[in-house]
Amino acid sequence: MRISERFFRIPVLEPKDWEAGGDGDSINMGKLHSVEFLLAFGAITGDAVLKFYVGATAGTKTTAVAFNYRLSTVDYGTTSADVFGTVTANASTGLTLTAATYDHRLLSIEFDSQAIPDATPFLTLELSAAASVLLTSCTATGSGREKANVPATSVI
Repeated sequence: MRISERFFRIPVLEPKDWEAGGDGDSINMGKLHSVEFLLAFGAITGDAVLKFYVGATAGTKTTAVAFNYRLSTVDYGTTSADVFGTVTANASTGLTLTAATYDHRLLSIEFDSQAIPDATPFLTLELSAAASVLLTSCTATGSGREKANVPATSVI
């Protein structure tokens, strides 16, 4: 079976300058076993805050949730740019994306569906930006509950 048939590929944030902040598409965790958000950063000037929320419907941000993340160890175009650091716990208050640490890096954040309450299955990424430049995109990869050559959507 092809990788594209085994996993959901979920566009969350289109590649652009998110300096004003914004929300990614909500993902219905009731349709997935787990999901990995992969954020690719370009230039960052200033700081931004990354949070995740759960809610009962798409786009509803009822409760901020804690998460674990891994950051690539070096910038793009450098040997070992595909190597990630250790898993780091982060509180529900969010992760501050400082330019000196996150620009030109990959950030991986994973959630298991059993950690998401059944009453609030929609998971939404939020960027609150104070940056004057925040070039990023996000694609999530989900492990679906149902296997099919063309899986049903998990984005509403």
